[in-house]
Amino acid sequence: MFSSSSYLLTAFWLMLGIVALLWTIPCGAVAGWGVKRGISFRTTFLVSIFLSPLAGIIFVWIARPAPANAALTQTVSRG
Repeated sequence: MFSSSSYLLTAFWLMLGIVALLWTIPCGAVAGWGVKRGISFRTTFLVSIFLSPLAGIIFVWIARPAPANAALTQTVSRG
């Protein structure tokens, strides 16, 4: 009923889908970290998806450092 080429084609697309998931999930995580650091999700995600998640990590790490005393300025109120 099915030829061996159709099984190979199905296996190819299944593996491609798995690889795509294993590539985009870390890219999304890096983009989420970039949002916390003040960089847009789209920019960080695109850098990560086209280069690599490791390049996205380096981009977020270098692009804009987190404020050193952000927690301190949020808790101190002058009144």
